[in-house]
Amino acid sequence: MKLPFDFVSKRFSMATDVDSKKVVMPGDVLGMEEEYLAARNAYAENGNVYATVFGEAEFSNGKAKVRSFSKEIRRIDKGMPVLGVVVSDIGKVLFVKIDEVQIGNSLYVPSNDGKIVKDEGRGRHGFGERDVERRRHHEEALCKEGDVILARVARIENDMYELGMREPEAGIIYARCTRCGADMKYKEGEHTLFCDICKRAEYGKISILYGKPNMIKSFLEKELLNHERE
Repeated sequence: MKLPFDFVSKRFSMATDVDSKKVVMPGDVLGMEEEYLAARNAYAENGNVYATVFGEAEFSNGKAKVRSFSKEIRRIDKGMPVLGVVVSDIGKVLFVKIDEVQIGNSLYVPSNDGKIVKDEGRGRHGFGERDVERRRHHEEALCKEGDVILARVARIENDMYELGMREPEAGIIYARCTRCGADMKYKEGEHTLFCDICKRAEYGKISILYGKPNMIKSFLEKELLNHERE
């Protein structure tokens, strides 16, 4: 399913001065094991660290790695942020179709679908404990079928991602009116989604990045790159 925003570029350009960079081929020696630990796209053998792909060698913090010039496929894993569309609501559980995300030349792909377990007001998805009435309305409508959400993989079990939306960036990032199908707008002061066409208001766990594709892209880039460095 295509998302309503062009969050990530589908192209990777090699527009760089390769003469000023250390370009390596698979099997090229990056250094000695006593100098570097083998990191991404590198391996150690017989005292040396070698490249496994064609790309640009990078050295930092005692590690040697290679930034590939071709697309790298990476599996979405625990702790990573994800984009997805709510496809089913069976009461206590929401099911989410997780989308691929491309950052630079890395394509992050899901190996499972996702689910969100509604938590009866225990705060798992970021609602405060004091505003009882507001929390009640919002948890009744955490998100609905068709909503595009930003979430984080809390755990992986039974071949499915369990998602959490506790942080302020997580939640609904795009929605359509359930009455007329028009795009919903975010009313920050009231923390609601509002339809200009039929004047309907809807509640839910709304991301602070709602309707801001550039900020969503920046958030994903930062979080996924940080996850790679861990």
